Amino acid sequence: MRGGRRHMPYAPPSPSLHPDQESAMRRFFILTKAMFLVYLRERSTLFWNFAFPVFLLVIYAAVFGGDNLAGFMSWMVPGVLAINILAFGLISSATMMTEFRQKGVLRRLQASPVPTLTLVGAYILVNVAIAVLQAALVVAVAMTFYGLKMPAANLLLALPMVLLSVLMSVALGQVVSGLAPGSGGAVAIGQILYFGQMFIADLILPIEQMPDWIQKVGPWLPGYAIAQLVRPPLQSGALSPDFAVNLLLALVYGAAAALLAARLFKWEARN
Repeated sequence: MRGGRRHMPYAPPSPSLHPDQESAMRRFFILTKAMFLVYLRERSTLFWNFAFPVFLLVIYAAVFGGDNLAGFMSWMVPGVLAINILAFGLISSATMMTEFRQKGVLRRLQASPVPTLTLVGAYILVNVAIAVLQAALVVAVAMTFYGLKMPAANLLLALPMVLLSVLMSVALGQVVSGLAPGSGGAVAIGQILYFGQMFIADLILPIEQMPDWIQKVGPWLPGYAIAQLVRPPLQSGALSPDFAVNLLLALVYGAAAALLAARLFKWEARN
């Protein structure tokens, strides 16, 4: 328009988060970062979750590897991952929550404006992140030093199985945390449940080599479900023939453990 004011075309306002939503997300990420740093400050935690799995892999390779080391690793690495996932949930995650309770961290969070769902979400995210880093380290060491061939398609197929297994294992660990009187008790209970499955749930030794009663009981254990969900995708790039049964078993264990853990959850340590 000559001599007039130029009209700029209307541009709709860019979408933005509501202040309350932005504040909630900020609290979530701050809490997640704080939990992650607390977790990494524990030297024993770093050893058992990162150094020990690699040590376990080295020992198995030295003792059982033989001439066909790469073939042995294709079977053993998924087993080590399953062992680590089970141990992480039943021992590390359970102990972490118990120590938060003993040190008064949970009591302070209860008195803060942080919603309970934010606490649960941050805790789950930290646990999943550490478990995935642990698995990535084991696979990287096996591929770099032991000639393991792991196609990207296998890793992508196994990733959701690993995540589901971690969530189930962490839920089981929170039941242990709710039952244990302290961190020492959580470690003891977790180790009993962990070592009880280590040799009878197809994690280290093939279940076909076990006695008949173990072959009947083993497939119903959480550790067996983890092994059968994780091993076939990594080893052959396909799901196991009984995938649906193991998936259902993992979901049932995870859901039941989550409900029981919620009932057993305590903000303060027992007197």
